[in-house]
Amino acid sequence: MTLDNRFTRKALAALALGSASALVLAGCAGASESTDDPSASAGGTDMISAERCAENEAAGPITFLTSFVYVASVGLLDVVTADELGYFEDMCLDVTIEPGSNNTQLVSAGTAQFAGVGSPSDVMVAIDNGADISAIATYGNTPAIMLMTNSDITDLSQLVGTTAGYKGAIPPQISAMIAADGVDPDAIEWVSVGYDATILPQGQVDALTGYKSNEPIVLESQGYEVTQWDPADYGIESAFNTQIVNNTFAAEHPTAVEDFLRASFAAYAWINESEENLDEALSYAEALSDAGYDLALSKLRWQTEVGLVEESQPEGTVLGYQSVEQWTPEAEMLLSNALITTEPDIAAAIDPSFVEAIYADGVLVWPAP
Repeated sequence: MTLDNRFTRKALAALALGSASALVLAGCAGASESTDDPSASAGGTDMISAERCAENEAAGPITFLTSFVYVASVGLLDVVTADELGYFEDMCLDVTIEPGSNNTQLVSAGTAQFAGVGSPSDVMVAIDNGADISAIATYGNTPAIMLMTNSDITDLSQLVGTTAGYKGAIPPQISAMIAADGVDPDAIEWVSVGYDATILPQGQVDALTGYKSNEPIVLESQGYEVTQWDPADYGIESAFNTQIVNNTFAAEHPTAVEDFLRASFAAYAWINESEENLDEALSYAEALSDAGYDLALSKLRWQTEVGLVEESQPEGTVLGYQSVEQWTPEAEMLLSNALITTEPDIAAAIDPSFVEAIYADGVLVWPAP
């Protein structure tokens, strides 16, 4: 395999160690040799072949929608960082990043080409509703959702007759966890709530769904102690943070899809090389945010999610891998909770070919061949 070894700007910094440790991706490492003349690189076809560059340029303007503003989440901060480091430009991709809203609908309509969503469940529900999208990468292979209670709750059976808050929809992972412990989820009063997690310690609800990388961290920073109930501890299988693509765009511009992921994963590795790199990446997100941006909490969020990704990466797989087996438990939960009307065709909902194309023997190929 022959690689172009000329690197641009901070792409060189990402590989400064000159060893396989420079591109460690969820347990799989990658590296490229250093160039004899780093200053010779100027982006564009200096990073990829002229033919591939032309193919990517033919894709035209590309819009990526974040899963939720500019939070420091995997599959989001790495995309922002890839843009800021010039990695997309190096791949001849014209990418614009915008805050997400109705992501599956907008990608299905072709208003955006890529977007992040919270989990495979979001993809399967959207496809069940007619969305013309596919999942091209999934980061974590464990539930990111958990249930929080105050310390007086020591057994899930104590939730019978109490009030539990949720956002959007009751997460099927939580319902499955409660049922797995022998408790009827319908014996709990479920109420839709906002994003203020302090309603739990203040007693407005007895339990509250949330993300492992968000609400518990926020509450702890405010001096509150809560108990976390993890569906994984009850044998519940799930995955989190999935990237989606418009099907027509993917069919017409496969190299653009590959190199979008390639640049994002290279940025993911760069961020995780050092605390200094993470701080710099967070500064990019902070600059894009209109509201206040809590850098300390954002750093903890990123580190928590990266930890979940690394701990849950199935042996022998690479960052972003997808399979029917991986998605099946969530599909079954959606069916059992009547969140979808028909059994999903998981093989049609995912397209693992793009991730497979950017790795060689478990190593991310960067830059493009």
